[in-house]
Amino acid sequence: MYRDKTKNRIAVIPAYEPDEKLIDVASEAAAAGFQVVVVDDGSENGKAVKAGSVSPEIFRKIFEDTKFFAHVIRYPENKGKGYAMKTAFSYITKTYEDNYTVVVIDSDGQHKVSDAVRLTDYAAVHRDTLVLGSRKQGAGSPLRSRIGNGITRNLFSMMSGVRVYDTQTGLRAFSDELMGRMLEISGDRYEYEMNMLMDFAKEHIKITELPIETIYIDNNSGSHFNAIKDSFRIYRELFKFSASSFASFLIDYGVFGCIVGLFGPSSGVTLFANVFARFISATANYSINRNFVFAGNDDEYCRKEKTRKAGIEGSGAKYACLAVLILLLNTTVLYVLSEKAGIPTMRAKVMTECVMFIVNFLLQKYFVFREKKSSGNVYTVDSMPEQLNFTALHKG
Repeated sequence: MYRDKTKNRIAVIPAYEPDEKLIDVASEAAAAGFQVVVVDDGSENGKAVKAGSVSPEIFRKIFEDTKFFAHVIRYPENKGKGYAMKTAFSYITKTYEDNYTVVVIDSDGQHKVSDAVRLTDYAAVHRDTLVLGSRKQGAGSPLRSRIGNGITRNLFSMMSGVRVYDTQTGLRAFSDELMGRMLEISGDRYEYEMNMLMDFAKEHIKITELPIETIYIDNNSGSHFNAIKDSFRIYRELFKFSASSFASFLIDYGVFGCIVGLFGPSSGVTLFANVFARFISATANYSINRNFVFAGNDDEYCRKEKTRKAGIEGSGAKYACLAVLILLLNTTVLYVLSEKAGIPTMRAKVMTECVMFIVNFLLQKYFVFREKKSSGNVYTVDSMPEQLNFTALHKG
């Protein structure tokens, strides 16, 4: 059925301590046919105002001028980009009929409205797909952006099994069919955008990247991204797994060391100590990962409670198989290092656990605790990096 892509096209612009570029972005989006929704994320009580470097009247005037081109939602305290986006999404669901497309645009002018149009046109046709505006990182990109994108890209691929070239892009479009999902995703700050990708990958919802022009204004100095706090939020899942694995390692290493210390580092004692220590630590590791690391959020818990027992039984059986496999690999590596390479037993144990960490994480992520596809809308995920054609960008 033919669908007019120019109708019900909505641009969401989260804004925290913006300059006058916000007015230009909103006016250009409105001129391109977008219904514009701007969210003031507590700018008048933000860091710049509290530090005395900017008067609150400046932000007040910027948002007042923006009202000529957009519906502006304001609240007094800064709550984060994710919160601002979901505030706009909630407003849209209450205001607009179905059959609309939404695009999120940064307020600083680093996204071209022509690219936003391309993304919404694609989302209007592919209504089951999250569309990302993917930027090519090159020598002209800020160093921290190149490093951050590279690290996040590889971590996301490792944790989700999905390849996305630009995981940190703020230019994202989708249709009303995905709006309910957007409102369920956890996170109020920058982690919301990463959680969105993780959630869609986990639920097998399509993610597609379209190339956009790469624009960084003043070396991206206007970004409010906090390298420490926001990076921690984004990488929280891997951190949680690392913490649980370290706790399990301490249990394993402690039990292993006690047995070897009491009975000596002979081959037989080392083998028994490794098996017994792995049994104790694996039990603890399963409990931690099942209930903490790979557990869903509160909304997911409510949605999955009916299948909880079956899930526990299924993951428990798979974890038992994994535990046997890991034990065999662990024991083999330990034997080679301690008996063949002549490395002292306790040092060989540490080296073995380091080798097995990544193997253990990947197997648990994709085999033990991986969720089954839903019986409803099940989608594959496009792997786009090799297909991105950045030379085909329109420069006009």
